[in-house]
Amino acid sequence: MTDRTSRDTDQRQAPGLLRTLGRLHGELRARHGLSLLDYLILGALAEAASGSAPVAELTAFLGESGGRMSYVLRDMQASGLIERDRDERDRRAVKVTLTDTGRGLSADAEKTAQAIVRRHLVPGSVAAFGEPPAPASPTP
Repeated sequence: MTDRTSRDTDQRQAPGLLRTLGRLHGELRARHGLSLLDYLILGALAEAASGSAPVAELTAFLGESGGRMSYVLRDMQASGLIERDRDERDRRAVKVTLTDTGRGLSADAEKTAQAIVRRHLVPGSVAAFGEPPAPASPTP
């Protein structure tokens, strides 16, 4: 037997998430000149301990094709947000490093993203974005 309440809730929440992601993409474009993919790349690099990651890891993390990533990273490099260099240990691999400009833009874009997510998603769903979860109600 199917739990109708759970399925109905999932269907109602999906459009909210879709609209929120659409707003996020639009705001990132308008305020920072970034696509949602650009934002995700900058964020992944900003969270990396060294500010760097191999292209192969970014590609796998984002589930993008190598060709798409190459195109996006080339544009980001031309904008001064990242640098791409051959890995010194494995010359076949390319390493992407966040520049100071990219780090600053990433921080600004993250503030925009946090504000949009908090404003447009239901309160319980924001826990994944840095807010602590609401306390559980006591059970009798």
